[in-house]
Amino acid sequence: MRAIIASLAISFAAALPAGAEPVLKIINFTADWCPNCQILNPRLDEAIKAFPEGSIEIVNLDMTKARRGTPQLEVVQVHTDAMRLAGNHNAAYLWNWYGGVTGIAAVISADNGEPLTCFMRTLSTDQIEERLNLAKILAERGTPGQRKPQGPDCPAPMR
Repeated sequence: MRAIIASLAISFAAALPAGAEPVLKIINFTADWCPNCQILNPRLDEAIKAFPEGSIEIVNLDMTKARRGTPQLEVVQVHTDAMRLAGNHNAAYLWNWYGGVTGIAAVISADNGEPLTCFMRTLSTDQIEERLNLAKILAERGTPGQRKPQGPDCPAPMR
C-alpha cells in the first residue's frame, strides 16, 4: 500500500507545473503555548517536505495571543482575525467547528475547501505523510463535493 501511495505521489509531483497553486491547504489551529501543537507542528513541517514546494499550503490560525488571562477585547480580536483568515481560504466552516481550539489541523482541498482529513498529535510524521498523499489523490482525481476519505474523519464539530 505504501509503495502504491509513494508511486502515485511521485507521478503527481512530476505533473505539477512550476508555480502551480496548492492542491491542499492545511488549516492548523495552533498556539505557542499549546503542548499538543508543540508535538504536531514539527511533524507537519517534516511531512510536507516530501511534497513539491508550493503544492501544500499551511494556514496557521494562531491562538497564541488568546491565552488565559488575556483581556477579552484582545481575545475577540484574535478570534476575528482567525475567522477572517479561515474565510479567505474557504474554511470558515472549520472555524465554526473548532474555533479557539488548538492542537488540530484539517486538510482541505484548495479548490473548494472540502475537508479531506485531520491530524492531531497522536499521528507520526509517516502517518501524516501517508494521509497527505491520499488527500492529494482525492483532491486531484475525486469529484468536487464527493471526495470521501477512507479511514477516520475529522472529529465532530465542537460547537
